[in-house]
Amino acid sequence: MTVLLGDKSRFAAEVGAWDNALRRVDLWAAGKWLTCDDNSIFVRQFRRDVLDTAAWLRSGQGAPLPFDGLSPEATHRRLMHRAGADEETEAD
Repeated sequence: MTVLLGDKSRFAAEVGAWDNALRRVDLWAAGKWLTCDDNSIFVRQFRRDVLDTAAWLRSGQGAPLPFDGLSPEATHRRLMHRAGADEETEAD
């Protein structure tokens, strides 16, 4: 059974079936599916990581987007496009 928590047009987590110790979880923000590359989670670790990330963001320590002026989607595409380019430096 799949359970949807939240609103996909704003923020939502869609929790799916168990597969041994793993569970399918899809995250949505502003109508965009965020977990398209990996949506299998180990529940205990995932809960801890979500709590840690939420506390970190609430503290104001979140980093700005790496490419000023680009949307989060465009930033993700640019990072994924450059991921395999070994000749680029970290600054590039």
